[in-house]
Amino acid sequence: MYRLKRNVWRGVQFFLLAAFFLLCFMRVEIWGQESGSPQETGSRLESVLTLTDVINLALYANRSLISSAYGVENRKFSLDAAQSEFEWKLIPGADARATDDLSSIDAGVTVEKKFAPGPVAAFSPKIARSDYDSDDNDDSIVYSGEFGISLTMPLLRGFGSEINLNSVRTAEYSLRRAHRSHYLVKVNIVLEAVSATYNIVEQRELVHLYQDQTKSFQGHVVMAKAREKIGLATPIDVYRAEIRLKDAQDLLSRVREALRSAGDRLKIVLASPLEQAMQVVAPLDYQPLDITVEEAVTTAMQNRVELKQVDDQIEEARRASRLAKNNLLPQLDLVANYTRSGSDDKFSRSMRLNEDFWSINLTSATDWSRTAEKAAYQQALLAVKTDELNRWTITDGIKREVRQNFASLLEAAERMQIRNEQIGQASGKLALAEIKFGYGMANNFDVIEAQTELQKAQVILLAAKIEHIVGRYRLRAAMGTLIES
Repeated sequence: MYRLKRNVWRGVQFFLLAAFFLLCFMRVEIWGQESGSPQETGSRLESVLTLTDVINLALYANRSLISSAYGVENRKFSLDAAQSEFEWKLIPGADARATDDLSSIDAGVTVEKKFAPGPVAAFSPKIARSDYDSDDNDDSIVYSGEFGISLTMPLLRGFGSEINLNSVRTAEYSLRRAHRSHYLVKVNIVLEAVSATYNIVEQRELVHLYQDQTKSFQGHVVMAKAREKIGLATPIDVYRAEIRLKDAQDLLSRVREALRSAGDRLKIVLASPLEQAMQVVAPLDYQPLDITVEEAVTTAMQNRVELKQVDDQIEEARRASRLAKNNLLPQLDLVANYTRSGSDDKFSRSMRLNEDFWSINLTSATDWSRTAEKAAYQQALLAVKTDELNRWTITDGIKREVRQNFASLLEAAERMQIRNEQIGQASGKLALAEIKFGYGMANNFDVIEAQTELQKAQVILLAAKIEHIVGRYRLRAAMGTLIES
């Protein structure tokens, strides 16, 4: 019994000791992995991105999109600057003068406010001290104080909120245009990201396809040489297999280079380092169209930002024509001033402000012929007509773009159907050629030719499928529904 317990205790000790060494070994291994340099660690990592990840990353990191966002922010600052014209302004001022018989200093502040209809009101308190030098060496000091109220109001040209808010309305229009331009940049970035992603997918599939073809032709070369030795094949059969092998190897080399170039293209879109390893996955599912071309055109007319922009541009041109028409009026302003002031050799008495002064003036300065203003008004009317014509051009262009993208999808779908049928025919031809070749009823020409035709059909089918998938995104962009505006 004692021996049994001792053996059990020794077994437990052995188990604990083995577990301890195992943990130490794992710790050393983990520590060795963690102690590697960041460059080595980063080189072993490889990003795997789905199509959704690619689009989100492009909308976040693309440099052109960031630059466009800076443009929107710049327009916001311009709007703030335009709106500041109608804020309350506090303008301090001071003046110091010295002559042979007078030295003075004054200080004051002006509170000014411009209102949207055109009036400008100002309130200006001021104090001053003047030192007079007389000939009998009797110097005198005079203190003065005043406050003034002024009102300037345009009566003809320049009167009205639409006229005086011109800079604000122009800045708001520029901001709306910047937002729409930013949206179009986002649409183009999404299309570029999708196109680059599926270009990688296509080239990767072609690499696999040409790798399989290269292995198959290598087998044909080996088989042809072996059959030639036993008299079942001719040197022409060997040359034929070797020539097709070289063609396949050349195509494989080109596709690998195209795959590398496609990867660099996507990295530039995503603003990622070109040295970073990256792998993308995207579905190759075929989805038939579920709308008609008339429905697609109607949707585009309702959603395209370009139409909203040209409508806004027409309204802006009409507003500019109304401003030009107002400029035909003569300049006539009402200027009213009221000042209450006081002065004394004692500062306290100078603040009694016992003197009043007021004035009302009508001022005008206008060219009688108004030739330049009349020409500007006619130019503004022509700009409205030009923008209205441009809207019809943009509308026809959008309809044409939608119809072209819709037709391209139908053509790609038809090509896929044809190539699927051709792949079935080429597969049957290849099976028959392999049977005949196996029984010695034909040489390797029929087999190689059938394999080449099958490979060409597969390449064209893949291209048509990629074109259809990317074309659906282009159609959505043409309809204005790719991303939310």
